[in-house]
Amino acid sequence: MMAVFNLFKRKKMETTNMKNTIKMFPEAIDVFANRIEEHSKYLFPLFSIDLCTINPEWKGTVHMLEFNEDPYNRETISSFNEYCSDCMIGFDVIDGKYSFKSDFNYFALSKDWIKYFEETEEEYRTTKDYYIKSHKLPDYIGEPGKIYEQIGGNPEWIQGDATPLDPDGNRMTFITRIYSSNYSISGGKDIYLFYSDKFKIAVILYQTT
Repeated sequence: MMAVFNLFKRKKMETTNMKNTIKMFPEAIDVFANRIEEHSKYLFPLFSIDLCTINPEWKGTVHMLEFNEDPYNRETISSFNEYCSDCMIGFDVIDGKYSFKSDFNYFALSKDWIKYFEETEEEYRTTKDYYIKSHKLPDYIGEPGKIYEQIGGNPEWIQGDATPLDPDGNRMTFITRIYSSNYSISGGKDIYLFYSDKFKIAVILYQTT
């Protein structure tokens, strides 16, 4: 019985400590290092997480974002690079804030995709307002939404291992994974956040079933 109690106590402490290292729905000025209006137009901050959660020697913050790029607008390929391509976006991390590693043409929308992007933006605003009022995520999937699926360790892939590499060719560190349906009605993506402390790069990518 005592062992069960101690396990419960430890889990409760871990949950409490995790809450202290996560800030839900941070403001754009706390997430983006520059071009705040442009970043905010296309990128929706879900939460910020202290890097010491992953490695006690690391300092600073990284951010989980939701985004809805147009996969059918191939004119955006001119904005692709090593860290910005199909289903993946990358950022330089400057004093704990993001600077997009490409130009914003990456997010250009075709006529048929505009409504999907607008739905994502509207659902984000709705979820953010709901959380601020209730301190929990909406019940989009038949039960209260989970803030995250994983933090640290090895990511659980729903397709295959897509761990990004840093400029030296080394695998970047997994930070966290979310299921987007916990944040929006039209979700359905597993979104992963990776980080290189050496190069101060954050990469967010997603997979779908």
